[in-house]
Amino acid sequence: MLSQRSIEKKVAEGLASDERWKVILGRNKWLCPYCMRIGARGLRMDEPIEEKIALHFARDCPAWNYFEVEPQPMDKLRQMARYLVFVGRTVRRIQEDRRFRFLDDEGGWICPYCLETERVRAASFALDDPAAWGAAPEEQPFAQDVARHLLGCEPFARDEEGLHDLPALEERRARGLRSNRLRRLKERFQQERSFQLVDQERRWLCPFCGKAQDVRLPRRGPDDAFYQRLDAHLALCKAYRVLAGRPRPVEELKAKVLASARARQLSKIRHKVTRHSLWRVRDLDGRWYCPYCCEATLVRYPERRDDGSKDPEREEQFYAAVLEHLGACDDYRRPKARVASRAAMAKVIQAANVQIDRRRRVRRLLTRDPIYGVTDSFASWLCPHCRKVQKQIALSADPESAVFEKTVEQVVAHLFEECEEFSADRPPRATRAELEQQVRQDALRASGVRERRVVSATDSLDEEKWQRIREDLEAVRSRVERVRQHESHLREARSKQLRLLPELPELEGYEFGRIYKPCEAVGGDFYHLFRASEGSLAVAIGDIAGHGIEAALLMGLAKKLLEVHGRGGTSPAQTLSLANRDIYSDLDERTFVTAFYGLLDIETRRFRFARAGHDPLILFNPERSPRLQVLDSKGMALGMDEGPLFEQMLEELEVALRPGDLLLQYTDGVTESMNADAEQFGAERLYAVVEEHGHHEVEYVLWKIEKAVQRFRGKCPRSDDFTMIGIKVL
Repeated sequence: MLSQRSIEKKVAEGLASDERWKVILGRNKWLCPYCMRIGARGLRMDEPIEEKIALHFARDCPAWNYFEVEPQPMDKLRQMARYLVFVGRTVRRIQEDRRFRFLDDEGGWICPYCLETERVRAASFALDDPAAWGAAPEEQPFAQDVARHLLGCEPFARDEEGLHDLPALEERRARGLRSNRLRRLKERFQQERSFQLVDQERRWLCPFCGKAQDVRLPRRGPDDAFYQRLDAHLALCKAYRVLAGRPRPVEELKAKVLASARARQLSKIRHKVTRHSLWRVRDLDGRWYCPYCCEATLVRYPERRDDGSKDPEREEQFYAAVLEHLGACDDYRRPKARVASRAAMAKVIQAANVQIDRRRRVRRLLTRDPIYGVTDSFASWLCPHCRKVQKQIALSADPESAVFEKTVEQVVAHLFEECEEFSADRPPRATRAELEQQVRQDALRASGVRERRVVSATDSLDEEKWQRIREDLEAVRSRVERVRQHESHLREARSKQLRLLPELPELEGYEFGRIYKPCEAVGGDFYHLFRASEGSLAVAIGDIAGHGIEAALLMGLAKKLLEVHGRGGTSPAQTLSLANRDIYSDLDERTFVTAFYGLLDIETRRFRFARAGHDPLILFNPERSPRLQVLDSKGMALGMDEGPLFEQMLEELEVALRPGDLLLQYTDGVTESMNADAEQFGAERLYAVVEEHGHHEVEYVLWKIEKAVQRFRGKCPRSDDFTMIGIKVL
């Protein structure tokens, strides 16, 4: 390592003998021949300079290597000297001339010659303060970046004095600011979801103020004009400044989009209702009819107040209900949907009003006229016109309940469609006393008391003919007896099967209902409700592939297995798995059992369930969103796999029930009922009935579903068992 004295001696030798050591800038700055940086400043001729230069080698020079290497060539030193002189001149111009200090909003330097923006390394000091530049201003990165740009700038090379004036630079900076804003806005629009939200009319939603603007996103994607309009809005948006450019959460913005779309849709509906009479059609009950599907809806048309004025709150509720219906209306959602003709709507309303008028008349008769209140010992209604007991019509229901509406509709159907003696303008011929007498006589006959009559006749035939007649009669009697025995066995089997069906439980806070109708004397559908443990109720429903005696036997086996394995509150998935293992060996390759099994915790109102290839569970509540939910879980039918695959496929779900919830489970005999066109009733029609009537009692809802299926099927016979279970939380 060289001492200070040795370094000064080497410096003196170099200055005396090598011109590469004698490059001086601006008369008082020495250029180091090794690192080609200014190594000494403020040199004076009347003082020795060896000491200052030696300090540079000892402290700063990274390239001298104790003088073991050769200095740089003279050409390179002269070139570097000229460059450093130019950088020094550039520094002075930056300090003295404001036009050299123009920066854009991103710190880019605006050249006063070509007006282009140069990406320079930012300066952390005041550019117009010479003292802030430090002792080596030409080494500042900002000065070097500016000098490097000027050396390649054609306008500067043509005329060093050809600078633009301040207004031109201000305009260029403003233009650059706009360009940078548009570029950043484009980047944010492409990368951030909050910038991409538009409403149904493709109007852009500002992610800061959350309002839809009159700026529409082009179909082919955003263009420059689109971004310019966005930038113009943000320049005036107070929320943009308050939020410091941070957008609102995407979920909040989506909610605003939905709210805005809903408001515009409600405005359109309001306009249509007030301007077009087809949007104001309702029946005598005040039910609004959709002008697209021409069907009665759950929407009630708002009546005026007693003073003839409108109730704004009810009107808004009406518009909201219309919008909800249109969202689920298949005819409205169809491409190029059109409203129905006035003639078609008038025909529908006329038919509906006729039915409403009939129901009102029948309701008055049933509740006010005693002659229409005669029933037999089983509470079955006796028609006062044809004087026949209608076993399917019961009058035991409370007239204020929705179940009574079932009775009213049944009586309407009988009187106007079946009864041959009924006439709307003619009262019954019988009196109440006569009808009650008939009921008593029918009861006596049913108990075994019969009238006998003696028949006498003369025989004019010979003995041979009588013998043939006796033989024929005996053969017929034998065949009849065999048929009677077969029918008796079937009736007995059906009776036993029906007796095996469980009664509906009575639990506080819950309401239960069911419909079970086999298509033959005995069926393959089953349902079961039993206490699995002290605090839980098991709910099972299933369907055997096929019907008849064999299906009925398998039905009993499947139901018993579910009950045995479900005792103790075993999880639904485990119960189905154990039942599947036991029943697998009793089924052939073509036979399988679909089953649904659920556990209701009576106190907590939580319902866990699993499906073995069965139809999904329906949950309906007008207070939920959505109102109707289809709870579907994975699972394969019992008997299709012995165990591993079945258990792997099985999925268990849980739902927390709340007041007003209706749970509906059914077999495929409901949805696969066919009409004369071989069209199935389907799940969508089932959902529609539940949507319309699901807020009523369980029994009424199930009856409306049954009637809807019957109307759809028409005269076609039922081809499969028909079973439904309903549970309502009170």
